[in-house]
Amino acid sequence: MMNLTSLFRRMTLGVALAIVPMVGGCGDNTLTWTEDVKLLDGRVITVMQKRRYDEDKMPREAWLTFKLPEFGDLEIVWHENLEVQVLNVYQGKLYVVGDARGSREVRQYGADYVPFRYEAGQWVRMPLSDIPVAIYDTNMYPGHMLLDKRKHISVADKVEMFKDDRWDASQRRIDPNYKSTAMKNIEGEKK
Repeated sequence: MMNLTSLFRRMTLGVALAIVPMVGGCGDNTLTWTEDVKLLDGRVITVMQKRRYDEDKMPREAWLTFKLPEFGDLEIVWHENLEVQVLNVYQGKLYVVGDARGSREVRQYGADYVPFRYEAGQWVRMPLSDIPVAIYDTNMYPGHMLLDKRKHISVADKVEMFKDDRWDASQRRIDPNYKSTAMKNIEGEKK
């Protein structure tokens, strides 16, 4: 005959095992791929990009991992709650420009485009006005990887994507005058 403690343990185990498929069914909405990125100086580097999407398939976080010899032997990692639009080197300085497409991110960063410069092993946020115009063209994957699900994006893939009219001008090139609907709404709330 089973005692009460033993019965409780078995029931607990049974409930735990029953819950695992439900939790597992939610899935991990983090996707990783490699991407060839053409830099301003003509070099093509391979970047590992990772994005986490929320339950509404909205991108919420992005990570870039890559190496550039002029910045040392260690991998460089960038991580923010943005999509990545530009990764480039100009006059010996490394830049990333993130894109705050969602209202949550626009509120968090207070901008549509959020630029960073790599200085002394750290990413430092900077004003958009300090980004060199020479790196305004988008060179990172602009699509929605949760829907696309590629394992590798080439430079040619990105050239082909931008032939499609679904990408608006603000996704193809940084426009300092661009204001997303989210930014306009936030500015309207402040008035």
